[in-house]
This record gives sequence, C-alpha cells and structure tokens, in this order.
Amino acid sequence: MIDGKGLALGIAVAHLTFWFLLTLQSPGWAVLFFIYSLLPVWAVGAGVGSLLGLALRRVRNQWVHVAAFFAGPLLVCVPVGGLSQAGSVLLSLSVAVAGGVGRLSIWKLVRVNDPGPGHGM
Repeated sequence: MIDGKGLALGIAVAHLTFWFLLTLQSPGWAVLFFIYSLLPVWAVGAGVGSLLGLALRRVRNQWVHVAAFFAGPLLVCVPVGGLSQAGSVLLSLSVAVAGGVGRLSIWKLVRVNDPGPGHGM
C-alpha cells in the first residue's frame, strides 16, 4: 500500500523523467515540454497509477510492479505515439521508462502486507 504522498512522489519523478527524455530528443523545446506535460502526466499518472496499484495490490514482488508500470504505458502508447513527430517508438518508450522509473522511485515507500496464515499466496 502507498499513501497520497508516495503516489505524488512517483508521479513527480515520472514527470521529470518524461520531461528529461523529451528534452534529450529536442533540447530547444525543454520549457514547453515541461509546461505542456504537467497536466497530462499528473492526471493520467494519478488515475492509472492508482488503478494499476490496486490491481497489483496482492502481488508482493516489487519488480513485477515496476515491470507493469513500464509495460502498461508502453502497450497503451504505441498506437497513440504515431501522432508524435518523434514517432511511435520514442514517445512510447519515453512514457514507459518514465512510468517504470516513477514506480521504482517509490519502492521503499510501499508497505507490503503479509497475507497471513491460511491465505495461500
């Protein structure tokens, strides 16, 4: 389980990672990338991060969580990435890496509950 502060930290790290990766592709647009990505990253990050976290709540392996936060955005963004000048692969990988790094950044903040005896997990 994670609280709102942990979720916010993960989204902030994901946003900075996403911004950094976009800036590497087009350094002249760094300020605009940061500003224009604020609302989408925070809105989508909060919604998707919360839902994916709930779906993975019973999975104790933190690496599975990180992999899911990488793979989920990658699969979702491939079709949408074709609308970007950078192309499908670069945009999709930027979003996926940002999601994975954001989840990895809160690894130590996640409290894993033991299922207890008799729950067979």
